[in-house]
Amino acid sequence: MVSCENMKKGEVYKCQCCEFEIEVKNACDCGTNDNCETHDASHECCEFTCCGKPLVKKG
Repeated sequence: MVSCENMKKGEVYKCQCCEFEIEVKNACDCGTNDNCETHDASHECCEFTCCGKPLVKKG
């Protein structure tokens, strides 16, 4: 599943079902940021889905 800590600036992600696309304007630092309340070693934070399916990297 796509997680914001793995998304890089400039990458485009799209929905597997509809025409929705999103471009990363700024990368996050959840993996190293102690202020991220949802991040821990057991899971990725900020997982993104659309139409019930994970977003996929375009290209």
